[in-house]
Amino acid sequence: MIDLIIIVLLIGGFLIGLRRGLILQVVHLTGFIIALVVAYLYFDNLAPHLKLWIPYPNFVEGSASIVLNALNVEEIYYRGIAFAILFFGTKIAMHILGSMLDFLAELPILRTINRWLGGVLGFLEIYLLLFLVLYIAAIVPVESIQGAFDQSFIAQSMVKHTPFFSAKLQNLWASNIT
Repeated sequence: MIDLIIIVLLIGGFLIGLRRGLILQVVHLTGFIIALVVAYLYFDNLAPHLKLWIPYPNFVEGSASIVLNALNVEEIYYRGIAFAILFFGTKIAMHILGSMLDFLAELPILRTINRWLGGVLGFLEIYLLLFLVLYIAAIVPVESIQGAFDQSFIAQSMVKHTPFFSAKLQNLWASNIT
Protein backbone atom coordinates (compact mmCIF):
# COMPACT_ATOMS: atom_id res chain seq x y z
CA MET A 1 0.00 0.00 0.00
CA ILE A 2 2.80 2.42 0.88
CA ASP A 3 4.52 1.51 -2.38
CA LEU A 4 1.43 2.57 -4.34
CA ILE A 5 1.21 5.86 -2.44
CA ILE A 6 4.90 6.55 -3.13
CA ILE A 7 4.47 5.85 -6.85
CA VAL A 8 1.41 8.13 -7.06
CA LEU A 9 3.26 10.91 -5.22
CA LEU A 10 6.30 10.62 -7.50
CA ILE A 11 4.10 10.79 -10.61
CA GLY A 12 2.28 13.73 -9.04
CA GLY A 13 5.61 15.47 -8.41
CA PHE A 14 6.54 15.04 -12.06
CA LEU A 15 3.18 16.40 -13.22
CA ILE A 16 3.36 19.38 -10.85
CA GLY A 17 6.86 20.15 -12.11
CA LEU A 18 5.61 19.80 -15.68
CA ARG A 19 2.88 22.34 -14.96
CA ARG A 20 5.18 24.74 -13.11
CA GLY A 21 7.94 24.60 -15.67
CA LEU A 22 11.67 24.85 -15.17
CA ILE A 23 11.81 28.42 -13.89
CA LEU A 24 9.24 28.08 -11.13
CA GLN A 25 10.45 24.58 -10.27
CA VAL A 26 14.00 25.94 -9.81
CA VAL A 27 12.55 28.47 -7.36
CA HIS A 28 10.88 25.64 -5.42
CA LEU A 29 13.96 23.40 -5.52
CA THR A 30 16.09 26.30 -4.28
CA GLY A 31 13.66 26.62 -1.36
CA PHE A 32 14.12 22.90 -0.73
CA ILE A 33 17.91 23.29 -0.63
CA ILE A 34 17.70 26.31 1.67
CA ALA A 35 15.39 24.33 3.98
CA LEU A 36 17.93 21.48 4.05
CA VAL A 37 20.75 23.87 4.92
CA VAL A 38 18.76 25.55 7.71
CA ALA A 39 17.76 22.18 9.16
CA TYR A 40 21.33 20.89 8.88
CA LEU A 41 22.81 23.91 10.63
CA TYR A 42 20.35 24.20 13.52
CA PHE A 43 18.78 20.80 14.27
CA ASP A 44 21.39 19.99 16.90
CA ASN A 45 20.55 23.20 18.79
CA LEU A 46 16.80 22.52 18.73
CA ALA A 47 16.86 18.80 19.62
CA PRO A 48 17.54 19.17 23.39
CA HIS A 49 14.61 21.59 23.75
CA LEU A 50 12.16 19.15 22.18
CA LYS A 51 12.52 16.72 25.09
CA LEU A 52 10.37 19.09 27.15
CA TRP A 53 7.61 19.25 24.54
CA ILE A 54 7.53 15.94 22.68
CA PRO A 55 7.38 12.67 24.62
CA TYR A 56 9.60 9.84 23.45
CA PRO A 57 7.51 6.77 22.53
CA ASN A 58 8.90 3.48 23.79
CA PHE A 59 10.11 0.84 21.36
CA VAL A 60 7.88 -2.19 21.11
CA GLU A 61 9.79 -5.28 22.19
CA GLY A 62 11.39 -6.94 19.16
CA SER A 63 10.79 -3.94 16.93
CA ALA A 64 14.05 -2.75 15.46
CA SER A 65 14.41 0.28 13.31
CA ILE A 66 15.63 -0.43 9.82
CA VAL A 67 17.84 2.65 9.82
CA LEU A 68 19.47 2.40 13.19
CA ASN A 69 21.62 -0.22 14.74
CA ALA A 70 21.54 2.40 17.35
CA LEU A 71 23.65 3.86 19.94
CA ASN A 72 21.21 6.21 21.59
CA VAL A 73 17.88 5.87 19.82
CA GLU A 74 16.17 8.51 21.94
CA GLU A 75 18.77 11.14 21.03
CA ILE A 76 18.55 10.21 17.35
CA TYR A 77 14.75 10.42 17.56
CA TYR A 78 14.87 14.00 18.89
CA ARG A 79 17.49 14.99 16.33
CA GLY A 80 15.29 13.62 13.55
CA ILE A 81 12.22 15.46 14.86
CA ALA A 82 14.23 18.71 15.19
CA PHE A 83 15.51 18.32 11.64
CA ALA A 84 11.95 17.74 10.38
CA ILE A 85 10.52 20.77 12.21
CA LEU A 86 13.23 23.07 10.89
CA PHE A 87 13.12 21.62 7.39
CA PHE A 88 9.35 21.76 6.93
CA GLY A 89 9.00 25.17 8.62
CA THR A 90 11.64 26.66 6.33
CA LYS A 91 10.21 24.83 3.30
CA ILE A 92 6.76 26.31 3.95
CA ALA A 93 8.22 29.82 4.32
CA MET A 94 10.23 29.42 1.11
CA HIS A 95 7.16 28.04 -0.69
CA ILE A 96 5.22 31.16 0.27
CA LEU A 97 8.04 33.36 -1.03
CA GLY A 98 8.27 31.26 -4.20
CA SER A 99 4.56 31.69 -4.84
CA MET A 100 5.16 35.41 -5.16
CA LEU A 101 7.36 34.64 -8.18
CA ASP A 102 4.58 32.76 -9.97
CA PHE A 103 4.63 35.24 -12.85
CA LEU A 104 8.02 33.89 -13.98
CA ALA A 105 6.37 30.67 -15.15
CA GLU A 106 4.49 32.63 -17.81
CA LEU A 107 7.63 33.78 -19.65
CA PRO A 108 7.60 32.39 -23.21
CA ILE A 109 11.09 30.81 -23.05
CA LEU A 110 11.35 27.48 -24.87
CA ARG A 111 8.02 26.25 -23.58
CA THR A 112 8.58 22.50 -24.18
CA ILE A 113 12.02 22.33 -22.60
CA ASN A 114 10.83 24.55 -19.77
CA ARG A 115 7.99 22.13 -19.03
CA TRP A 116 9.94 18.85 -19.29
CA LEU A 117 12.87 20.02 -17.21
CA GLY A 118 10.35 21.34 -14.69
CA GLY A 119 8.83 17.84 -14.58
CA VAL A 120 12.21 16.25 -13.89
CA LEU A 121 12.95 18.74 -11.11
CA GLY A 122 9.43 18.22 -9.69
CA PHE A 123 10.04 14.48 -9.54
CA LEU A 124 13.40 15.07 -7.84
CA GLU A 125 11.89 17.44 -5.28
CA ILE A 126 9.12 15.00 -4.34
CA TYR A 127 11.60 12.11 -4.21
CA LEU A 128 13.83 13.96 -1.75
CA LEU A 129 10.84 15.09 0.32
CA LEU A 130 9.53 11.51 0.48
CA PHE A 131 13.02 10.32 1.39
CA LEU A 132 13.08 12.65 4.41
CA VAL A 133 9.58 11.66 5.53
CA LEU A 134 10.34 7.94 5.14
CA TYR A 135 13.68 8.28 6.92
CA ILE A 136 11.98 9.97 9.87
CA ALA A 137 9.24 7.31 9.83
CA ALA A 138 11.93 4.64 9.97
CA ILE A 139 13.22 5.96 13.29
CA VAL A 140 9.82 6.44 14.95
CA PRO A 141 9.46 3.57 17.42
CA VAL A 142 5.78 2.86 16.79
CA GLU A 143 4.85 -0.70 15.85
CA SER A 144 2.26 0.20 13.18
CA ILE A 145 4.65 2.58 11.41
CA GLN A 146 7.52 0.10 11.58
CA GLY A 147 5.26 -2.71 10.31
CA ALA A 148 4.05 -0.67 7.33
CA PHE A 149 7.62 0.40 6.61
CA ASP A 150 8.89 -3.19 6.76
CA GLN A 151 6.30 -4.24 4.16
CA SER A 152 7.19 -1.51 1.68
CA PHE A 153 9.93 -2.43 -0.78
CA ILE A 154 10.09 1.07 -2.30
CA ALA A 155 10.23 2.83 1.09
CA GLN A 156 13.04 0.57 2.30
CA SER A 157 14.94 1.00 -0.96
CA MET A 158 14.61 4.77 -0.83
CA VAL A 159 15.83 4.97 2.77
CA LYS A 160 18.70 2.51 2.35
CA HIS A 161 19.91 3.27 -1.18
CA THR A 162 19.39 6.94 -2.01
CA PRO A 163 22.82 8.06 -3.20
CA PHE A 164 24.63 10.37 -0.80
CA PHE A 165 21.59 11.17 1.38
CA SER A 166 21.09 7.75 3.03
CA ALA A 167 24.56 7.60 4.55
CA LYS A 168 24.69 11.35 5.19
CA LEU A 169 21.53 11.47 7.33
CA GLN A 170 22.48 8.40 9.33
CA ASN A 171 25.90 9.85 10.07
CA LEU A 172 24.47 13.31 10.74
CA TRP A 173 21.85 12.23 13.27
CA ALA A 174 23.98 9.56 14.96
CA SER A 175 27.24 11.51 15.20
CA ASN A 176 28.42 13.44 18.24
CA ILE A 177 25.84 11.95 20.58
CA THR A 178 26.79 12.60 24.17
